[in-house]
This record gives sequence, C-alpha cells and structure tokens, in this order.
Amino acid sequence: MRAAVFTMIVAMLAVSAFAYDVNRTYLPELDRQLYRKVVNVPDVGEFKTLKCDFHMHTVFSDGVVWPDVRVMEAWRDGLDAIAITDHLEKHPRKPNITGDDNSSYDIALPTSQAYDMLLIKASEITRDMPHGHYNALFVTDSAALDVPDFFAAVEAAVKQGAFVQWNHSGWVKQQPEVTVWQDVAQDLAGRGWLKGVEVFNSSDWYPVALGWCIEKNLAVIAGTDMHGLTNAQYDTERSQRPMTLVFAREKSLDGIREALFAARTAAWFSDQIAGRKEFLEPLFKNSVSAAAAHFVDKDGVRRISVTNQSDLTFCISGAGAAWNGSTRLEPRATNIIAVPGTATSLPITITNLHTNLNETLATTLEIAK
Repeated sequence: MRAAVFTMIVAMLAVSAFAYDVNRTYLPELDRQLYRKVVNVPDVGEFKTLKCDFHMHTVFSDGVVWPDVRVMEAWRDGLDAIAITDHLEKHPRKPNITGDDNSSYDIALPTSQAYDMLLIKASEITRDMPHGHYNALFVTDSAALDVPDFFAAVEAAVKQGAFVQWNHSGWVKQQPEVTVWQDVAQDLAGRGWLKGVEVFNSSDWYPVALGWCIEKNLAVIAGTDMHGLTNAQYDTERSQRPMTLVFAREKSLDGIREALFAARTAAWFSDQIAGRKEFLEPLFKNSVSAAAAHFVDKDGVRRISVTNQSDLTFCISGAGAAWNGSTRLEPRATNIIAVPGTATSLPITITNLHTNLNETLATTLEIAK
C-alpha cells in the first residue's frame, strides 16, 4: 500500500513538473550578455587617446533610434565619448514624439552616466547650400540655436562656448563635382568660429579636407553620421566603426573640449588614419616594435619579428636601401620581415597614415639590439 502511494506521489510530481515546462521554459542559451569591446589605441606622450563619435542622430530628428540606444551602441563599440547631434531644423517625427531640441541629450544622459560614457550636448545646424551643415558641440541650450538666420544660429552656439565643425565637407549632394573650400567656411573661419572639419563622414573620405585642416590648424574629425543602427552599417564585430581620436590631458568633458579647440585629433576610418604627423608618428611608435634578429642566413639577411600591439592597422613600406620591402601589419599581430645588412634604423613610410593631402607618414622603424 505504501509503495503504491509513493509511486502515485512521484507520478503526480512528474506530471506537475512536466506541466510547468509546457507553460514556461527558460532557455538561457538565447540570452546575450551586452559586452564592451576593448579598442586598444596607445596614448600619445602626455595625452590620453580617447575614442569619440561627434555626429549621430536619433528619432528627435531624422534618426530611427531612441537616444539611449546611441549610448549603448557606443559603449559596446569601445568608445569613450559621443555627441548626439540632432538636426535643429528637421523633425519628421514631430507629430508622434513630444519634446524639444534638448530632449535627446536629456534622455540619453542617465544612460551615459550608468555606462560611464561621456556625453556631449550638441546639435546640428542644417542649411541647404551655400551654407551647409555644421555641428555645434558643448552647447548649453540647443533650442537657442533654432533661429532662421544661419550666422545668427552659429553665433548663438559660439556664445555658449561651442566647438563648431563643418560636416561632410565633400558630400556629393552639396559639392557634386569638385570639393572646394566654401565661402561660408571662410567667413566662419575668419570670425574665429570654425574649429574643425570632417575629413570622413559615413562612408566617404575627403583627402582635400585633411589639407585644409593642416593648413588652417583645424581639428581633423571623423563622424559616422549615424541615422540607423550602427551594426547595420558597420561590421562592428570584426572591425572598428569610424571615430575621432582625441588626444586629451584627461578623460573628461573639459579634457575633450580643450583638445578639440587645440586641434589635437585624428580621424580613424576603415584601416586609414588621418591627422598631423606629431600625433600619428607616436601612435605608430607606441604600437609597433621590431625585435632583434632571430635568424641570419648565409647571405647575411636577417629575419626580424615586427609586432603590432594595438588595434590599428599599419601598411609599412621600406623607404631606403636598408630595406625595400613592404608588409601589412594587422591589429595585435606579428609579421616577419627579411632585412639585409646590419642597419638598426629602417627608413619607412606608413602608407595608410595620412599626414596631409597626398602625404603619408615618413618615419623610422627601430630594431632592437
């Protein structure tokens, strides 16, 4: 009798457990932990290298995502700071969304604090040509910039202490034939208002704009200009999204602002980097090392391991008789090069590090003794 009762209880428990599984079964293997990619870019001298994106949009202009999504995307992609730059003049979703020109920042701020992401308050001043599009970073009240006159809008931003940059300076819709330095840009620069230019935007790179930045001492900027989902446009699992590298004295909003006004920046996009030699050369030197020869053949040709410890890519070409080879040094990788003779300093060019219009970085590769 007792055995029968015990069997019945076990059966009832089994039925109960089975019924629970039928109604609600948790599959933890479907959950994905949100993780932050570590993007390894070395510091430069006394400056910390901060990874930033100063151009993106949300549903509060013509983007398709909520503001805090921009923060989480950037955190996941390894960035240190972002600016949400919704258009002041474009609000296609206004019938469906309440708020004003300050709302995207206000909504994103708590998430940025939770994710330890520096969030810069900003807006985009958007006009048809001949004016163009300009971002104003570090504004205090975006709504005050929403005025009919273009120059009045920029002046209002400058009075708030804003850093003003010219967006997509070579955009084919605005300069369909030849990318030229516009009269409006010259006017803004002459007033001391224009401080930076995008040499890269979305999927386009404008070498001529790098020349302007070097000549006029303007900050070199790369922006995604994101409207949709970041990982729908860029393969962020296997590569880096475009970003501006800011060489700041400290990781803070004040540190970024000071560095931008001092033009201590570089643009990183695809496997290309554009900026001043004074910053690109230490980026390379602090990333790459060449070990002493591990083998010398009968002809005196040395085999040397060259290691890249960063997440940058370097396309290295010999620029002299000491070594006339070339190698593409991938992120966090080691290549072996064959070097004749006994030179310990090899003149080289890094063909994907652009230091001016039609100029790439010329430096040396030091071989350990």
